[in-house]
Amino acid sequence: MAGKRHLGLGKAAASKKQKSAPAEIASYESTASPVPENELTVELGEEVNANDAIAQLRALWRDFVKTQDRSELKVNGIIHECDRILRKYHAREAKGDEKGTGMKHGTESGEASGKQQDSEDIDDDEVIELSGEFYGIYGLALSSLGFFYTEEPSKVEEFFNEAKDRISVGRQKFPDSVALLFAEARVLINEIPLTSISPLTVESKVSKKHRDVASLLDECLAVWEKAEKLSEERKNYKYYNLENSDFLQALDDLLDMVDNFGRKPLEGKDSDSEDEDEDELTLSPKHPLFAIVESDKYNLWWREHTQRFLNNLNEKIRIEQISESDSRDANLVLRRELCKRLGQSMLLEAEEPSHVFTTLTYYNKGEKSMNGLTREDARDIGQKLLLKAIEYLRLAQDDEDPDSWAALAEAMISLGNMYELDSDEQESVYKEAEEILVRANNATNGRYEKVLENLTQT
Repeated sequence: MAGKRHLGLGKAAASKKQKSAPAEIASYESTASPVPENELTVELGEEVNANDAIAQLRALWRDFVKTQDRSELKVNGIIHECDRILRKYHAREAKGDEKGTGMKHGTESGEASGKQQDSEDIDDDEVIELSGEFYGIYGLALSSLGFFYTEEPSKVEEFFNEAKDRISVGRQKFPDSVALLFAEARVLINEIPLTSISPLTVESKVSKKHRDVASLLDECLAVWEKAEKLSEERKNYKYYNLENSDFLQALDDLLDMVDNFGRKPLEGKDSDSEDEDEDELTLSPKHPLFAIVESDKYNLWWREHTQRFLNNLNEKIRIEQISESDSRDANLVLRRELCKRLGQSMLLEAEEPSHVFTTLTYYNKGEKSMNGLTREDARDIGQKLLLKAIEYLRLAQDDEDPDSWAALAEAMISLGNMYELDSDEQESVYKEAEEILVRANNATNGRYEKVLENLTQT
């Protein structure tokens, strides 16, 4: 079962666990496909030490995360680099070469041994200092392999098991690493759809084979919350970036997958038609997804922690003194995206009270309530949600994106519809919405002409 998009990162090739005899160093040597020499290159910033292995690995990983072409080849290259770093690290450790940095940690299960160095010079000037971030990148890269093999469940499971093993080794060495906690949460959120939801059918029940997905999700969210708490306590806001925001998008996709579980779209049928209730599915209380389907807990968690992420991102922008005039700065772009998501979330929640208010006001005037809401209750709830949506959508506006202006205007029209007909409040909101739409329409050669016509006819 596939979600509406690839969750999380990019996705890529296979790795195989190999254990030595008990008396020897246990080693994992990833067997990702060979990468042609010089195939993976990335330009390093002037501040990056070209001899710093972890800095170069970080640059490779960030380049992969940002690119639209998240290919298997690139992840293979990153995994090979992780393998190489560990081999060289332990070869130096075994030799007792003090040129290597970060040598205070002993070899443990889950790391590459120092054998098979080939022609690599372990006594060169390359700096290797292992950290929680290193193990986080290692685990995330391995977990990305699963997205390339969704038709081979056993391989997917193996990839995630190895990814979690790297995370586990890292946590033993760096138990207070915030970077590693964020990485662990991202590995877990990507694992759930591929290994725990995809195999399910409507008839599935909680068992040894199928765990309760809500409990898995709770474990994942707890890791994220721990990372949040530690970063906030240390006032270290560097982790609130595009890469880690992917966790929130992955959670949103997971919840969307659950919402649509078991539904089979019918050809020629409008998914928004009034007959959509016919497609509603009732799951057994014993179904692994039942607890998520029957609760709004996780949607509320998503909104609360997206708002929290946004607050921490704003702190990062303030502390780093990022200029608001630099609209293309990655942090400001991310802030607009988060505000857009939150605004859309508020709009969706406002649909029900808006529908109730409109129905009781214009169509069923004799009825006092609908879906448990009176006309006045629906109006108050709807207005509150729409005002909050507008607040976020104002912050989401991009001077170079007319669609962001139109999204704000359409939210304002929805708010206007919640006021009394021809009231001053309604006219004021409609007027501002019209001004914004005219600007967006002119910038897009008439894309919003029909919306404008409908507004001016009200």
